[in-house]
Amino acid sequence: MDYAVVPHWFLGYNIFLELLFFIVTLMVGVYALRIYQLSGQGQSKLFGISFLFISAAYLIQSILNFASSYSMAEGCNMQSMKSMHALGSLGIYTHIILFIAGLVTLAYMALKIKSIGAYLLFLVISLGVILVSSNPLYLFYTLSSILLIYTSFYYLRNYLQSRRVNSLIVLIAFLFLLFGKIHFIFSINHGAYYVAGHFLELVAYSLIFINLLTIIKRK
Repeated sequence: MDYAVVPHWFLGYNIFLELLFFIVTLMVGVYALRIYQLSGQGQSKLFGISFLFISAAYLIQSILNFASSYSMAEGCNMQSMKSMHALGSLGIYTHIILFIAGLVTLAYMALKIKSIGAYLLFLVISLGVILVSSNPLYLFYTLSSILLIYTSFYYLRNYLQSRRVNSLIVLIAFLFLLFGKIHFIFSINHGAYYVAGHFLELVAYSLIFINLLTIIKRK
């Protein structure tokens, strides 16, 4: 199960960006939980938890890509290639599980229902269809896009109701995330989409982080 076609010139940059995404999403998660402590808003708590899941997913992804790049630079024999393949598969599935958990938590937040049973059912079904699929990566990117479409509509409704700049920034950020995931659908066969997906994610997470900083300062 290939992860994606990564252009040679982008090797190293992708690891740096994924580490940056890990740091930014971790800070977003922490700041969102801080907002929850200050305001008591349950949605801030779910938002923070979702980004902690996503942060862990990027950490796994960066470690996986670093290990792969290091192994290629050092040269591999058959035994080490088998070990790298097994480790890579474990890393990919761990990334998928954590990232989907983050997006499902966001969608659960947008649904505004309070049922841990419904949340767990939603999560198990989402992960189950991916893990039993013959092509889990395509299904992962496709399901991620669907979840992000729903979350984007949620923030679109928020913006139309409030007309606040903060709501617009978050909406734009999730649209960038959505476009990034759509690009990753094609990245398995085309390296340019892999690069574009990373830069779209960079813009999205930067906007979300800046927005949370402004909320923290106001409080």
